[in-house]
Parts: sequence; structure tokens; C-alpha cells
Amino acid sequence: MSQKAYQQLDESHGDITIGDLYPELSSKQQADAEYRLLGYLSIAKRIFGRVCRDHPEILTELEERATLRKNGSFKPIQ
Repeated sequence: MSQKAYQQLDESHGDITIGDLYPELSSKQQADAEYRLLGYLSIAKRIFGRVCRDHPEILTELEERATLRKNGSFKPIQ
């Protein structure tokens, strides 16, 4: 889904459902996709929590890199 299509969907519906993202799937397939997505998000949340707790300096470095990229001044090491 393109960024523009995603924005239009977000503006028109507010909350986006699995059915909005995958209208061609059956109800059972949509339920399975939602279950898998929620499992993935749960894992990502646990990883983020562990990094916050054990290595907060990594988040500071990532934030600095993101800011540099956004400003166009990030030069990767070659």
C-alpha cells in the first residue's frame, strides 16, 4: 500500500482494520493475519522494553542518527 493510499485510508476511517488492509482475504485469513500481527507487535514491544531497561544509550544513539538522517547530514561509515 502506498503512503498516499495509507494516508487517505487513515483520514477517511480513523482506525485501520486488517479488513481494510487485506480486503481480498477471507474472514478466517484476516483473523489469522491479525493474530500474527499482534504476536509480532508483542515481541517488538518486549524487545523495546528490554532495550529501554538494559541499554538506554542505544536509544539515544538511534535518536541522534534519525535526527541526522532527517536533516540530511548523516554520512554512513564506508
